[in-house]
Amino acid sequence: MYYRELTEPPVQIIENKKANFGTYKDVCQKLDIKGMFAPYAGVPVPAFISNLRIKSRLNYIFNVEKYIGLTEFFDFKIFGFSNLIIFDKESGKKYNYFNIMGPKRRYIPTNTDKGSCISYKKTRYIKVSWGRNHQHLALRFNVHGDSLRPDIKGHFFSPMTAPAHTDALFVNPSPAASRCSATWLTTMNIQGELTFSNGASISSEGLAAMMINRTYYKLRTFSTLSWGMGTVKDKNIVFQLKNSNMDAAQPDKYNDNILIIDGVETALPSVYMTHPFGINKDWIIQDTESMVDLTFTPISMNNRVRNIIAMRFNHTIIYGTYTGVLLDKDGNKVVLKNFPGIINRNTLRL
Repeated sequence: MYYRELTEPPVQIIENKKANFGTYKDVCQKLDIKGMFAPYAGVPVPAFISNLRIKSRLNYIFNVEKYIGLTEFFDFKIFGFSNLIIFDKESGKKYNYFNIMGPKRRYIPTNTDKGSCISYKKTRYIKVSWGRNHQHLALRFNVHGDSLRPDIKGHFFSPMTAPAHTDALFVNPSPAASRCSATWLTTMNIQGELTFSNGASISSEGLAAMMINRTYYKLRTFSTLSWGMGTVKDKNIVFQLKNSNMDAAQPDKYNDNILIIDGVETALPSVYMTHPFGINKDWIIQDTESMVDLTFTPISMNNRVRNIIAMRFNHTIIYGTYTGVLLDKDGNKVVLKNFPGIINRNTLRL
């Protein structure tokens, strides 16, 4: 059976202009991939030019009571954008709040010990923060709606001492060893509340995951990220699966795929995600090692195309349920039925 060990992380991701590729059980102090030698076509160019091609994204996914949601930040150096989408799991209704952020040196910090990512706009205030020294992660937002969407306030807090808390670091060739992609994934138990201007309010506990990625981007990129989180037989289950045209040339050796059961991690092989009848119909997610065999059934979908300066960004966020089987590293089966999750599909042209 497929097995990939999670080892202790290096002090730095980049050393002597080379990346420390691997899958790690914890995360180093800085998620910084600057300094690789000649990352594009092997042609040495000034560092500030190749560093401009490093783009960052942050995703925070949460699942509480009757709601599941996704907060995302994209950092393009001279500008960025944030997005918050919340799905009602019972009705499939969605609430989406988007914001373009102006010029700034960096929106998503590299420090993994302490940091925050913030959209300051009065009508789109969103803040994701973490403090490993204070043992917490948090999401707070206050977004204003319109005639179709309510105002929503929310706050979720997670102590790092909670049972479901884990940290993992993936440093992968992207796609060859001259470039790299680094991803920090942390999973957590959360507690907090959501308040809607239409009078609805919940105070609940649940699960969440935060993912920060930095990659040397191509001029045209696409990626599909799939997350599932919930409880099966009183066990907290979280998984992440990913496909991208920046994946490593040896995807079974280097990828961001992982299954976490009550804080115990299992690195998963590369997967194929197909939707033979369209993205709004059933998705088939499988590997070649018989560890992943899932069907994702969409319930609600949000699609947007953004044209910003010379950039075109197409992103589709789908809430749905998974049915199928996952295997952990000991060969134990995790049987999923109507298991909640989100697929995030992006296409970017720079």
